[in-house]
Amino acid sequence: MKISEISKFNPEFISSVITIGSFDGIHLGHRKLMEMTKDYASKLNLPSVVLTFHPHPLKVLHPEEKVHLITTFEKKVELIEAIGIDYLIYITFTPEFAKMPPEDFIENVIVKKLNPVKVIVGHDFGFGVGKSGNILLLEKLANKLNFDLTVVGPVKMGKKIVSSTIIRRFVLLGQVCAVKRFLGRHYSVHGRVVKGSGRGKKLGFPTANIIPEEELFPKDGVYATLVKVDNEFHDSVTNVGSNPTFNEEVRRIETHIFNFDKDLYDREIEVFFVARLRPEIKFDNSASLENRIKKDIALAAVILSKEHAASI
Repeated sequence: MKISEISKFNPEFISSVITIGSFDGIHLGHRKLMEMTKDYASKLNLPSVVLTFHPHPLKVLHPEEKVHLITTFEKKVELIEAIGIDYLIYITFTPEFAKMPPEDFIENVIVKKLNPVKVIVGHDFGFGVGKSGNILLLEKLANKLNFDLTVVGPVKMGKKIVSSTIIRRFVLLGQVCAVKRFLGRHYSVHGRVVKGSGRGKKLGFPTANIIPEEELFPKDGVYATLVKVDNEFHDSVTNVGSNPTFNEEVRRIETHIFNFDKDLYDREIEVFFVARLRPEIKFDNSASLENRIKKDIALAAVILSKEHAASI
């Protein structure tokens, strides 16, 4: 997959099939758009293009809302590439760009830069200043500028529409099983392993401590997790929180990897949240904490064994 900022992009193709959106999370709804784009492009023997924005428009337009994104831009790139898209083109989203009229966006950015024969968007797609452009306007512009338009309806889980907003809510509530259903994969965070207090090792449960690059932390608590190290997955149990037993204040992610003795300090790992076991608890002493950790590990092992069996 080729990646470029749109102002630096010199098209290597005459025409294309594209989908457009912010695509935070690359959830099931996003995947449907991208897979349709890839399939149509294949049938027409044209390149498939995903056009997105960086930074996320909400970060620029409404910084006061402090929206926590589901994926970093790097993770978004990884997930889009895995779908099999040919080109990922991103627009640097600025306050100036946000003032562009919707007609100008379609004609001067989409058509002149990417010359699509087909554009695929979600049912709630909005574009141009204040999202003043809607599907009705896009249909008119498609006729005027000679490209085919496909509008894709919402993907639902039960009665709920799959959206980045509802996934963020599930993550913040610690409902990681629900997250997987809507996201299509386990929610994960990644980061570089840093030195911790060494307390876990003294208790007999050494941990890999990371400060995640992602902005979105699951709710404080203990989770059954999978850890990806060098493209290999390992069973683990993870604590999200601030260790109230020891009166710490810094919120962190600490992962104990089962039957693992390699030094991970200063290495990148990714932690996938499979199930929430319990809330974070303040224990009376280290012995009580140690006993509970043993129970957490045993429960996590059962959950993860079922997870492995289901994936076979």
